[in-house]
Amino acid sequence: MKYVTNFFRVIVGIIFIISGIVKTIDPIGFSYKLEEYFGEGVFNISFLENLALPLSIFFVIAEVMLGVLLLLGICKKFTVYALLSLIIFFSFLTFYSAYFNKVTDCGCFGDALKLKPWFSFYKDIILLLFIIILVLGLKYIKPVFPSKIRITLVIISFVFCCWIAYMGIAHLPLIDFRPYAIGKDLKKEMNDGIPPEISIIYTMENSKDKKQKKVSSEEYMNSGIWEDTLWHIIKTDQKIIKEAVLPSVHDFYIECDGFDRAKEVVNSDKFLVFTIPYAHKLSIIEKAKLRKITNELMQKNINFVVATNDPKIMIPIKSCITDPTTLKTINRSVIGLMILKKGIVVAKYHVNDLPTIKQIEKL
Repeated sequence: MKYVTNFFRVIVGIIFIISGIVKTIDPIGFSYKLEEYFGEGVFNISFLENLALPLSIFFVIAEVMLGVLLLLGICKKFTVYALLSLIIFFSFLTFYSAYFNKVTDCGCFGDALKLKPWFSFYKDIILLLFIIILVLGLKYIKPVFPSKIRITLVIISFVFCCWIAYMGIAHLPLIDFRPYAIGKDLKKEMNDGIPPEISIIYTMENSKDKKQKKVSSEEYMNSGIWEDTLWHIIKTDQKIIKEAVLPSVHDFYIECDGFDRAKEVVNSDKFLVFTIPYAHKLSIIEKAKLRKITNELMQKNINFVVATNDPKIMIPIKSCITDPTTLKTINRSVIGLMILKKGIVVAKYHVNDLPTIKQIEKL
């Protein structure tokens, strides 16, 4: 039991650290996932939506720290039971998502690894079993390293988590796992989908003895049954052999005056896309920043577009409409900037780090 407990202790600790760090890199992205759960279509606890980001920060850092505490053997009773409570909570969320098909991705590993709802639930159940083994073998979990080293490692881990979470909020995530990351070719990503494989099934009946049988379209042609006048088709069905795979970028559109400018954007030598997912939340200072840089761009005749969820709010700056989910995926900032060259993302900026015109011209 001792070796089994410590084996699963390492496995659980590593999984929680990896899962937590991936989400800590992009706490805003995980807060969007929490907003989905809090929304009217799921649990309808809208008063928590304003707390989504603080809760996101708490959960992602707690996930990493519990994994660290488990590996180091610190506060083992608190750590194991906290992990048990956390995995029970996550198991409930993933089961609800899978059974009612409400949230199609749990966000367990952020945007780095997308898991289907039922797969996420089964993963949580396996983790739950692992943690139950830890509960049963609690006495076998012993501290590693001297006390001073353990405390130092805990402090370093906590400070590191706080720093990468801060960078993901005040600037941009240190690692971008999304399809709009720097270096991505949007023209290619918009066309890398795979159509479904479909088989046509014919139900056929013999006009002489009234016997029926089902044949695929391939069997229908290869067997030559279509030449037999006794057999005729009475029903046609479709069977999906392989599900379609959506393109990596399947929701990129920029509607201006009733026209989609997405193709123009990805085919231009250089094009700037400002993203504003929540126009009504912009402060006066943020609007002033946007107005200043867009005025300078117009003077330099540099192509740009302001994509937002509500163009009316952005007047007098001429803007276009884009789905807010797409805008949040492109950039995590209240005002984001993505620079494209012939469809390739060459730079992305947070509102706190907007470039100068000279920097833009050099790209």
